[in-house]
Amino acid sequence: IRAGGTISAIFGPDFAQQDAHAVQVRMPEPPLLLADRCTGIDAVPGSMGKGVCWTETDVRADSWYLHDGAMPTGIMVESGQADLFLISYLGVDFLNRGERAYRLLGCEMTWEGDLPAIGETLAYEIHVDGHAAQGDVRLFFFHYDCHVRRADGTTRPALRVRGGQAGFFTEAELAASAGILWRPERQEIRTDARVDPPAVPASARRFERPAIEAFAAGRPWECFGEGHARTKTHTRTPRIQDGRMLFLDTVEVFDPAGGPWGRGYLKAGTPITPDDWVFAGHFKNDPCMPGTLMLEGCVQAMAFYLAAMGYTVERDGWRFRPVPDETYSLRCRGQVIPSSRELTYEVFVEEVHDGPTPRLYADLLCTVDVPGAFHARRFGLELVPSWLLTSRPELL
Repeated sequence: IRAGGTISAIFGPDFAQQDAHAVQVRMPEPPLLLADRCTGIDAVPGSMGKGVCWTETDVRADSWYLHDGAMPTGIMVESGQADLFLISYLGVDFLNRGERAYRLLGCEMTWEGDLPAIGETLAYEIHVDGHAAQGDVRLFFFHYDCHVRRADGTTRPALRVRGGQAGFFTEAELAASAGILWRPERQEIRTDARVDPPAVPASARRFERPAIEAFAAGRPWECFGEGHARTKTHTRTPRIQDGRMLFLDTVEVFDPAGGPWGRGYLKAGTPITPDDWVFAGHFKNDPCMPGTLMLEGCVQAMAFYLAAMGYTVERDGWRFRPVPDETYSLRCRGQVIPSSRELTYEVFVEEVHDGPTPRLYADLLCTVDVPGAFHARRFGLELVPSWLLTSRPELL
């Protein structure tokens, strides 16, 4: 009901004043409604003050988003979506009055462990820390912590988000955004960075959709060439998501010595159409692609880069995950909406390690048609072992 129905039915009669507004701050509708339950809330409704809420998300064997037994990176971040629930409860739509829509602006993000697996529950504690206004634009600030509860009842820290910023904008303000102003030529990078060569050079520098689908389906030799023939012996080769969770349509450029820094570069793109599934229910009457799925597309582009470098050839059963215990700065300044035409992912390599744990550090930039929409500074992705009987306990 909270995602697509009448808000006052959940929050009470004081919220009836906003029920007639087409655009409100809502949780996404399925399939991107990922919070299974709100277990508590400590806030004064309609006060536009501070507050905290707690939510949980179960990772089940039949969860639609699973990738080789684990929750993908972008889906894990999207599961912490109850800042929407909390800011709505605090009464922001009493002020927006159907004229302004929610958009995430950025945060600092730190993974504190592995990606969640089947049988685990993500427990989020989400805080609204304050509010501000810049002219007519209202902003709010938040942070959250995510712990994973295992099937045996023990818990571990999983994800920490700090400096979260979001705002409420009119259609005109969103259309007038200048986008991300970051440029790689102006970025200071590490002068002593490690940049290892390919282990098995890919036979191509451009990859079309059939080749990318072959990699996602677990047939990397069809994508990268006969130098990857050893992967035919793999029980489960490292790969990216397939089906509707595959966000790369074409890899236009793969160059291990390219880019403005001369350390490596990848450029990928995908067309946007009005009937793309990412617009279904995110949000009701306000369709836009979550920034978390832009991040997911960037992670896939990084994984593709590591595989194209040949680092998966000798690593049967391994998988990709964000490098833990490092903080990443993410900024959103644009939107993908049904009228958009193309989303482009760029990976600007700063550092690459060939082993024993292959790692890639890169700046990530998403552009929508022309304006930059998303940027992450020095994001880290690594290859780690993931044996079948630990990542798929249902086989036992």
